[in-house]
Amino acid sequence: MKRLIPAVVLATLIGMFFVGSFVGALHSPEPHDVPVAVVAPPQAAAQMGKKLAGKFEITAYADEAAARAALADREVDAVVLPQQQKLVVASAASRSASTVITSVFTHAAPLTVEDAHPLPPGDQGGIAGMFFVIGLVIPGIAIGVAAAKERPLPGIGAVVLAGVTVGLANAWLGDVVFGALPGAFLGLAGISAVIVITLGLVVSGLVRLIGTPGVALAGLLFVLIGVPASGGPLGARFIPEWYAAVGHVLPVGQGSVAIRNVVFFDGAALGLPLLVLAGWAVVGLTLTLSAASQVRRASFAR
Repeated sequence: MKRLIPAVVLATLIGMFFVGSFVGALHSPEPHDVPVAVVAPPQAAAQMGKKLAGKFEITAYADEAAARAALADREVDAVVLPQQQKLVVASAASRSASTVITSVFTHAAPLTVEDAHPLPPGDQGGIAGMFFVIGLVIPGIAIGVAAAKERPLPGIGAVVLAGVTVGLANAWLGDVVFGALPGAFLGLAGISAVIVITLGLVVSGLVRLIGTPGVALAGLLFVLIGVPASGGPLGARFIPEWYAAVGHVLPVGQGSVAIRNVVFFDGAALGLPLLVLAGWAVVGLTLTLSAASQVRRASFAR
């Protein structure tokens, strides 16, 4: 029994970390600097911005078309049209965010609400995206562990192949079967493949370099921290700012953004997500090649 005490302590600590990470990030959503467009003179927008300072970042737009284009391009999360007494939101970006925005602005003035980018019938709760990404993270970690047992080139090839097959299979489920992420099958499959490949390369490199602890480190980064730091169904602007900042540089958060933007916003604002994913993929390749180089040097030394 005494030999099991360390395992019991470890299990308890893991459970506490898991709950602390997820619940700590998501339990009390508060907006911070949520970008909102207002079709009004700059002075009126500035006055509104002062009242909502810290929670919403108000930007004046000259006309409705420009403001709606900003919403479609993911530059803002909502549009206020004072003359029409209308609020335009995009629940596809985040149902929870749209709900909070609607509550704040309709409380301040009698506005009708238009959802310009609604969630599909297959995901009215707005949570499918988060679980879809988790369905990419786990295979990415698994193929990375398996690939680390092979020579570098076959291992990298296995990661790429797994990324393509997982991306296609999960996109088929998310789009065709369940209709939760519909209308952009190839884009969804492509981004999904990139996420799996990125994570697989990083995990493979970590395991090659430091062994089994690399799996634990990957789980910590990409599951226990990465998923809640992405903001989950809330979005990064509704979790603690320091946690959101961590999520911005991790592949899980940016992968979530890329999936949402491809499916619901015609591929808008993909530059930063793809840059972050590419950076992590390069890290993974570097770790793999570094570990292979160490093995070669060790064999020559013998």
